[in-house]
Amino acid sequence: MLSDLEIMMAAGHPKREAEKHLKDGSLIYSDLEEHFDSYMDEFFYDYDEQDKANGVAEFRRMIDEKVPVTDWDCVKVDGKWYYIMYCL
Repeated sequence: MLSDLEIMMAAGHPKREAEKHLKDGSLIYSDLEEHFDSYMDEFFYDYDEQDKANGVAEFRRMIDEKVPVTDWDCVKVDGKWYYIMYCL
């Protein structure tokens, strides 16, 4: 199993920068696709219906087209996609 550090480095971050991102609270989701609906309910819990629909559509596009939403990244490692939520 890959470590979070290895995934961050696969996303193009040098080791020191990857360690800083992780220390600052950035998270890596290995199961975003599998549990998409649950995550969307959590991420957009307090949003009105239209804003939630727009947000969910952005995340769907990220998964389908691999176009990261703001402050996120996606990287494929060993045939699996990982999604990084940066804490800036």
